Amino acid sequence: MTQAREFRKKEALLTVEDKPGYYKWWAKRPELDVLLNGLNVSFAEVGQALEEKDGMFCIYVGIAVKESVRNRLNWHVNDPHTATQVKNGTLSTFRQSLASIIAHNQYDKESTDSFVDRLYAEWFYSGHPVKSEEAKEELHDIERRLLSEHLRLLNIQENKHPLAKPIRKKLSALRTASK
Repeated sequence: MTQAREFRKKEALLTVEDKPGYYKWWAKRPELDVLLNGLNVSFAEVGQALEEKDGMFCIYVGIAVKESVRNRLNWHVNDPHTATQVKNGTLSTFRQSLASIIAHNQYDKESTDSFVDRLYAEWFYSGHPVKSEEAKEELHDIERRLLSEHLRLLNIQENKHPLAKPIRKKLSALRTASK
C-alpha cells in the first residue's frame, strides 16, 4: 500500500504500471471515523462488515479498464478538481463523495486533497490489455465480488452489500446537496 500523498510525486506514480486492473482505497481509523460520522453511521453498526488489513479499512474499490491503474490513481489524487468538473460531473466519483462528506462542498479542492493525502491505495493488475473485452469482463467480475464480500462506504453503483442501502442513500443525498 502507498499513501496517496506520495502520488503527488511523479516518480512515485511511475512505480504503478501502465496496465488495467483494480484498486482499493484504505483509511486508518481516524479518517474512517470522519467518514462514518459524515454518513451518520457508527463503527459498531458496520465495523464487522468492513474489510480490514494492517489496521486500515477499505472504503472504496474501483477498476481501470479503459485506462491504466496508474492513470486512475493519478486522477483520484492529482485531479485539478475545478468548478467546471464539478458542474459537468467529470470529477471522479471518489473525490465527489469525499468532498461531499468532508466539506459538504464538492468545490472544496483543498479539504478534499488534504483528506485524500491521508488515505492509502493498493492496486492489482489484470493480465489483459487496456480496453480489451477480457479485461472488462475480468475486472467487472472482480468489482462485483469485492462489493458483495465487504461493505465499501464510498461505492454507490453496484454496491449491493446488505448494509449498503442506507449508506448509499445518505451519500447520494450529501452529493446532491454539496454540488
